[in-house]
Amino acid sequence: MMTRFSSRPNRSNGTNSRATTGFVAAFAAFALLAISGCDDKHIGRPCCLDSSCGADAAAPLPTNVAVNSEALECPSRVCLLPNQEKMTNTGPFCTDTCSSDDDCAGGEKRGSDSTDRRCQTGFVCRVVVPNLANTALSCQKVCTCSDFIGNDTSPPMGC
Repeated sequence: MMTRFSSRPNRSNGTNSRATTGFVAAFAAFALLAISGCDDKHIGRPCCLDSSCGADAAAPLPTNVAVNSEALECPSRVCLLPNQEKMTNTGPFCTDTCSSDDDCAGGEKRGSDSTDRRCQTGFVCRVVVPNLANTALSCQKVCTCSDFIGNDTSPPMGC
């Protein structure tokens, strides 16, 4: 049995072609929405700076920047603990590159639990990692917690 398919639409009553056109338009609109949706980068999610994450992990000095570029708990794979320009008990958090503060909006912030060490004041887009060899995000703008940021908005030395 042979089946024939025509490359020309059935013009007898137009119903078939209108239904097909409507279906194609709806599918295209859905695909466009799915593609344009923003990924949740989980900016601010607590993360580990090294494999000894937990209560026994040694905290870095508050004047040093700590970066783990292999943090599996972060979609970007980057865990950051900026140097403290002001005192805070905020812990390391997931981050990603940014171009403006808007890219950092919606980052995970601290709740009412007293043991919560997430960011308290929100996130801004700043250069916080100095120019260090073999260090992820050196001299790049990243979403960082305002809890760490003082009044100085200049980039770190060497950037």
